[in-house]
Amino acid sequence: MQRLTTSLSALALVVLSSRAAHAQAAAAEALFTSARQAMAKGDFRTACEQFRESARLDPAVGTDFNLADCEEKRGRLATAWQLFLTVEDRLPKGDDRLAIAETRARALSPRVPKVTLRLAAGAPRDTVVHDGATELGPASFGVELPMDPGDHEFLVSAGGREARTIHASLAEGKSTSIEVSPGAPKKLDAPPEATAAPAQPNVLAETRDAPPSGSGSRTLGWVLGGVGVVGLGVGATATVLAMGKKRTVDESCDAAKACSQAGVDAAHSGRTLEAVSLAGLVVGVVGVSAGAYFILSSRDEGPQTTAAIAPTSQGFSLSVRRTW
Repeated sequence: MQRLTTSLSALALVVLSSRAAHAQAAAAEALFTSARQAMAKGDFRTACEQFRESARLDPAVGTDFNLADCEEKRGRLATAWQLFLTVEDRLPKGDDRLAIAETRARALSPRVPKVTLRLAAGAPRDTVVHDGATELGPASFGVELPMDPGDHEFLVSAGGREARTIHASLAEGKSTSIEVSPGAPKKLDAPPEATAAPAQPNVLAETRDAPPSGSGSRTLGWVLGGVGVVGLGVGATATVLAMGKKRTVDESCDAAKACSQAGVDAAHSGRTLEAVSLAGLVVGVVGVSAGAYFILSSRDEGPQTTAAIAPTSQGFSLSVRRTW
């Protein structure tokens, strides 16, 4: 069963892949047909774009050959020349199209403009030139490069420098040398302007003690007092209950300390209540005492100290004032 499942899964993948390939091939064929129709109408731009998309979906030497022919008629001589060379490499010997591609490539070679980019003296070594989507790095400088004829805008850039655009018009069959360098160094962000310091009053320094804490002490006192009152209440209640349990023990036990089950249970509960009573009374006494202390010792205002330095006719004077 596991082998059958694996085989079915593999078969499904093959079927899906085959369908996708057929769909791409169908789209490529439709684009190729449309491109040939656009060529017949002289719409070379549309034709070249459709040939290129057809080649992307389903690479074929015939599509590249038609694309090269289209690019030549469109005036992009360097692009067409490179495509014919690619067709030469891909066609087998004996193919009738091979001789045509070789002839077309040789005929185009002298017509293709050549450009030599030279790095200007003092230009950064990391200078890069962009010709549309093509990036030309330092290794390209000083080499005669084939390019399509027409107007070009070379964008020259380097780290820490402003970009610079160089315009050049390349003529068919001509060689051109262009000196390239990026723009000026980028300006650093200016520091924020210093703001004038506000005028200082005559009193140059003033210190105060910590703010009064009387209200905080009073609050703590009331909290502790409340806990103490609760503790006293718990202790008193436990004491009364323990006394009741003691009476039950006395009634349920004889002189020989033999007790009924009720007496045994009462004795056990009585011991627990005695412990609770003692703890409650201790908490109550401590809580009420501490609460009373904090409430009675709190003040509405704490001491305050003010120190000031003021200019005088003979220099400066220091004054210190403390209020209670």
